[in-house]
Amino acid sequence: MLNFVEEKMENGIAKLVISLCLTLVTTIAMGQLPAPVVACTSVNAAGAITLTWSQPADPGGIFAGYELYEYNVGTGASSLITTITNYNTTSYTIPGYNGNTNAYCFYLQTDATGANPTSGPSDTICNINLSASAAVTPGIVELSWNFPYITDPASIGGDFTIFMEYPAGTWSIIETLPYALGNNLYNYEVNICAGVLNFQIRHTTGGLCNSFSNTDGGAFSDQIDPTAPFITSVDVDSLTNNATISWAPPTQPDVAGYIVYLCVSGLNATPIQTIFDPTITSWTNPNSMADVFPENYNIAAFDDCFTAGQPDPGAANLTCTNTVFLATQWASCTDFVNLNWLPFEGWPNGVDHYDIYAREEVIPGSGIFNPSYLLASVSGNITTYIHENAPLGSTMYYRVEAFASGLPYTAGSNTRLLTLAYPTPPQFTYISHATVNSETEVEIKVKLDPTVTNPHTYELQRLNNLNTFEPIAQSTQVASNEIVFFDNDIETSEESYTYRVLVTNNCGDSIATSNIGKTILASGLANTHRLVNTIFWTTYEDWDQGVDEYQIFRRIDGQEFPTLVTTMPAGVGFHEDDVSALLYTEGEFCYTIVALETPNTFSFPDASISNEICLTQEPVIWIPNAFVVNGYNNIFLPVISFADFDNYKMEIYSRWGGVIFQSDDIEQGWDGTYNDELVPEGLYAYFISVSDGAGRIFEERGTLTLLISGID
Repeated sequence: MLNFVEEKMENGIAKLVISLCLTLVTTIAMGQLPAPVVACTSVNAAGAITLTWSQPADPGGIFAGYELYEYNVGTGASSLITTITNYNTTSYTIPGYNGNTNAYCFYLQTDATGANPTSGPSDTICNINLSASAAVTPGIVELSWNFPYITDPASIGGDFTIFMEYPAGTWSIIETLPYALGNNLYNYEVNICAGVLNFQIRHTTGGLCNSFSNTDGGAFSDQIDPTAPFITSVDVDSLTNNATISWAPPTQPDVAGYIVYLCVSGLNATPIQTIFDPTITSWTNPNSMADVFPENYNIAAFDDCFTAGQPDPGAANLTCTNTVFLATQWASCTDFVNLNWLPFEGWPNGVDHYDIYAREEVIPGSGIFNPSYLLASVSGNITTYIHENAPLGSTMYYRVEAFASGLPYTAGSNTRLLTLAYPTPPQFTYISHATVNSETEVEIKVKLDPTVTNPHTYELQRLNNLNTFEPIAQSTQVASNEIVFFDNDIETSEESYTYRVLVTNNCGDSIATSNIGKTILASGLANTHRLVNTIFWTTYEDWDQGVDEYQIFRRIDGQEFPTLVTTMPAGVGFHEDDVSALLYTEGEFCYTIVALETPNTFSFPDASISNEICLTQEPVIWIPNAFVVNGYNNIFLPVISFADFDNYKMEIYSRWGGVIFQSDDIEQGWDGTYNDELVPEGLYAYFISVSDGAGRIFEERGTLTLLISGID
């Protein structure tokens, strides 16, 4: 019936227009009363149709009755239903018509008394017949109804308001549609799990009353799952590196919660969280490992229609949404860092741009960082960046943030911590001594910082005649706390040598220079007249706290171990050694100077030994010029000091030049005999030869007088 009414509307509209025109002409010509103005129809629960109208004006009191007609839209035929004679009656429930099953159309005419003719017909109005049935699509109720007026809807106006009863006795508006062609169909998505739903259509024009349709409905159930929420971001927290998934809720009003999935191998998703609050639109994964590898997430919504007590979610998104996974690459000793990241995918218009942020450690090793700063911004199609001039030796945090194109969404990457491990320089490199080992060798001992574990190159350098340092040896050592260098093929008795150590890290950078180590050069003079040896020495350089004292050691006549002669304050550079008490030595005195270090800040004071300087006192020879046989001085014997008596020789010559006595024993003198016979008194010649402690030969020649005493 509804479809039939709609199909015949155009023919009915044409006929009604002609009828109204004729009625208007007749009324004007003959003065009959106007037709009532129909206002609305309503259908009660039993299907009874009530028509409501407004009274026509009757200034002459000629009203006789209201004629109620049914109008058959299909055939155009009309049939009188009844005549209502009470002028004040403005509504009438039409018997015999069931508005629950069909739509019926009616109009009214006004009868006048006497010869006054009946008015023309009023507007034709139909009861609104609503049909509510399950659509082909599960979970949809299809509502359809007829237009209450058969005239052009554009001339009527107003709205269709759709009411639904649920639960029983509670009516609510679910939609309002303009009164226009095509707006008599509506699909309602059921959002309750199961129940009886009743619907009613009301046409409102703002006039006398509103038209109410019949009530129709039935038992329906929610068979449509909520659509998948739109994932707005998968953001990684900059402090915890935990991933947070955020979403926009679906439009369905019956959303009861969400299920979050962790995707592994594409859409092979594992549910990891169920959220029973539809107002929550983000969730942080406390077990996230977004700093180790990229993570992919998906989400689905569920309504309150559970299955076996468990949520029954709708489909998730077709693709999972990934975290922006940041990786860094840095080559040791370089000052640039390569950053590359997995692009964010999931926004409809893609990524507009990426911002790259960095945080730098305030002091290397402190663990305290400056605030983040924007390092660079790159286009959304770029996923790499090179941080040039990165601060070596510091620890850096890097993070990338993606910005959606045309949407107010962002997604931050994991935070990447990177220590630009510039080799830790040693706290000290200390030449603890530069000491003379021999006439051609100097030993240089270098103390190293024991806390340094990475290898460094230690280059020993010597100051040359051009006053520049030149390399002579190097060592790469971390296994012990010291290095010992040896400088050979030098002349330690001729000059003092100055050394330093240059420290180079494994990046090839010279990072430190040690203190200098300058050897002690000893020299001296032997004063044979004063029987004093004077020793001079240069100052040792350059200990942390300087020289504490100098010790003078002496060896006599080639003895193996020296003995300590004396100590001298740090500011003194010479010493006079009185050897007058050592006349009966060979006269060779060898000295070394030992500098003792003042206790230093490194707690390992050392010592430095100079070259050995040997001084030789010339032999002192006392020769008598006469001796008396049988007298007090009856043996001719020289007295010799500072001589090597192993090389001693004495010869006595006669006046004719013949050797009458000889001896190589310093204790054997001449008793004035030759061949066991006493020689005559007189003048004789002697020759004495002896060497000093250094092996130099000293000779004495002269004459002596031999006297013979008469005393027995």
